[in-house]
Amino acid sequence: MIRVVKKILPKSISSRFFTILIAPVVLSQLIFGIVFFGKYTDRVIGNISDQVAGDIKVIQKALDNSYEGSIVESIKESFDISIFVLKNSKLRKTGLAKRTKIYRIFRNSLIKKELSDFYIKPINKDIAVFLQSNNKNDIYKLYFKKQKLYTRIVPIVLGWGIASSIVLLIIAFIFLKNQIRPMKRLAKAAEQFGKGIDTNNFVPEGAKEIKMAGVAFCEMKSNFRKLLNNKLKTLAGVSHDLKTPLTKMELQLSLMPKTPEVLGLKQDVNMMIEITRSFTLHASEQLKEAFSSRNLFSLFFEISKDYNSSNFCIHIEGDKRMEILMKYVSLKRAFSNIVSNSKKYATTLYIKFTKLENTLEIILEDDGSGIRDEILDAIFSPFFSENMARTQNKTANVGLGLSVARDAIIDHGGEITAHNSKVYKGACFIVTLPL
Repeated sequence: MIRVVKKILPKSISSRFFTILIAPVVLSQLIFGIVFFGKYTDRVIGNISDQVAGDIKVIQKALDNSYEGSIVESIKESFDISIFVLKNSKLRKTGLAKRTKIYRIFRNSLIKKELSDFYIKPINKDIAVFLQSNNKNDIYKLYFKKQKLYTRIVPIVLGWGIASSIVLLIIAFIFLKNQIRPMKRLAKAAEQFGKGIDTNNFVPEGAKEIKMAGVAFCEMKSNFRKLLNNKLKTLAGVSHDLKTPLTKMELQLSLMPKTPEVLGLKQDVNMMIEITRSFTLHASEQLKEAFSSRNLFSLFFEISKDYNSSNFCIHIEGDKRMEILMKYVSLKRAFSNIVSNSKKYATTLYIKFTKLENTLEIILEDDGSGIRDEILDAIFSPFFSENMARTQNKTANVGLGLSVARDAIIDHGGEITAHNSKVYKGACFIVTLPL
């Protein structure tokens, strides 16, 4: 039951606020209209019906005495009721032709006036009352306007009440919309910040509580950026400081006899130099580059020109006009690392990007040897370097290629997952980026 209610209830804050506003107004109008005006209307119509029934009773008695032309005309002028005498006629029916509330009340009023043989029939805008004469040979047909049984005070009050409620609800909705707009701007800024997009144009505004949330978001954003920049600067500084002693070690090893031990050490030193270079380059890219709208097909085309060869071919499929917000150098480096790994183990790479509802899906599949299932979750870890893990970048086998690629994609607010291709039997990387 609770789940059903939750599904029915509105989801957005604006619709919920509007429901909170409109529900009491509608409920109060219903109670006011049904309880008060319902009973009030019945009483007013009952009083009016009693009065009209009394007039009809008087008219019947007068006509029973005599219904000469002068008497009928006099009665018409006095009671504003048209009178016809149908001679030599009898009532075929009694009661009501139309059983609505107002006619039932009028019938009860006629019964209270001790009128038994009558038939009430609405005709267009009039009400006709047929009465049996005292001598049982004639019928009195009385016409009067329906308006006689109605009172205008009830519809006027109800109309003004409903109209004023609608106007007040519209005004309240306009004010409510102005209060919700800062909340939407805050939510949008938080979403953009989560995707790595610049939100420097966000200014806290709105009610006191919303403004406090906006200020807290700005402080959190500033502290997070400081923390991230300090981390990247520390990595870049450590990598830069290690470069000099490692270069000296490389130089000294190059002057030593080329024994197996020396060659092994030299290889380790070269790997450490490459690690420091990768860290420095990655940190500098993250610190300096800003988001801009760039063509995605052009990015993959530039990568394909770097990697296409007689032994390796890249096929690209997707909308050539598609543009997204990206850090071009960072994203190019990320996809280049994936492509370089495919080149080591495959002959053909198939790149396909498709626009979904709010995301962009990029699939990179090759016809290589694939990835073992037990290491699919570990290949994005830094320094994970197993031959079949395919985590190496194009410059050295240091195990940072996919780790750097994943960080760059996450920085764009996206995700990357590794699978084995069902079509080409090689590795398959699926990247999703927000649009």
